[in-house]
Amino acid sequence: MSKPKKIIDNPTSAELLKQFEAFESLEALYKAFPFARKLFPNMEQAFNEFKKIKKQAEILKVPDRFNERFASLGWIAYELMNMEVMQEAINIYDSEGKDAAEQYLAESYDADCLEWGIRWFNGNKEFRRRMRLAELAREDYLAGRYHACVPLLLSMLDGLVNDVSKHVGFFAESTDVTAWDCIAAHESGLQALASLMTKGRNKTNEDPISFPFRHGILHGRELAFDNKLVAAKVWAALFAARDWAVAVADDKKTPKLKEEKSWSEILAQLSDNKRQKKLLDEWRPRNNEEIPYLPHEGNASHLPLGTPERAVAEFIENWIANRYGLIAKSLLYFTDDSLGKKSGRSKDDFGRHVPISYKVLSIEDLAAAVSHVEVELVFEVEEVPLSKRASVRAIYTRY
Repeated sequence: MSKPKKIIDNPTSAELLKQFEAFESLEALYKAFPFARKLFPNMEQAFNEFKKIKKQAEILKVPDRFNERFASLGWIAYELMNMEVMQEAINIYDSEGKDAAEQYLAESYDADCLEWGIRWFNGNKEFRRRMRLAELAREDYLAGRYHACVPLLLSMLDGLVNDVSKHVGFFAESTDVTAWDCIAAHESGLQALASLMTKGRNKTNEDPISFPFRHGILHGRELAFDNKLVAAKVWAALFAARDWAVAVADDKKTPKLKEEKSWSEILAQLSDNKRQKKLLDEWRPRNNEEIPYLPHEGNASHLPLGTPERAVAEFIENWIANRYGLIAKSLLYFTDDSLGKKSGRSKDDFGRHVPISYKVLSIEDLAAAVSHVEVELVFEVEEVPLSKRASVRAIYTRY
């Protein structure tokens, strides 16, 4: 009988571990031959940096450790799950027991967690179609109406998997919610959870339960399912299913061949990482008083290329000119839609009220890749100019 695979065996994690092993071998050779230190005097620093990275990579083991403790209780690790929450839950489980750990996990599914989880529904067509129901379930959950949100969430989970797989729902006997290189869709994740949630409940039960048994709840045999623990577990399953749906959309049902990296490529990557780290260490936020072109009113091309204020100014000018395709390209969409559909959504969002002019007032650099740009927008309402201030969050991304 083959040994069950772990999440850390997923290609992304396994490749990183393989590179660690290769680099350790290189370090051993480096130390074994003294002349190598003369040829490559800077390698010692690279090995020291590597040890720090390897220590940080212990985080790769957290999803497996989480599933080992919690999968049988109805919680599984998934990509969007907060890693700090997972680690803390593990610590509580080991020090205080499963009941305290489960209570901690249930409390973590609060208003902020649900807001961000539902927001990510925009990244998949079938999830996006159910946003209205998700919002209703969230309202009931936060108000403590678990009797209402649990059946709704269970029905959503079943229908979503059916539509994404184009085969069967989450609770069908033949369901397959596995995917290659995906934490949630690992065989120890959603697939195992589906088996547990579909266990038969052949007797009517009036005692409170802590596990979302689908058949018992929806067929009226579980009469005390309405508690926060059960509801939070169904939210967690729904968010995990979202990660599986993304993997399916990315064609990860079957493994993809990956090119092996050469030593020169590995060393070049380390060098680039070191360069980027140096740039980040040297980064400092700008002082508005030292930016000579603020406030800026007029042509975006007069602002420095590559700056967040230039990007925001170009966005507003595209808005003024009704160039919704260019607006769509500059927005961060978690969706697999075509540019045409994104453009249509941009028109719906921005086409009702179009400014006639703008002014860049100030800039707040929050991080090396994140800035808030304060602007003044001028609209025309019944032929009367109306000014509105807005703060635009600009994030640097590389595609």
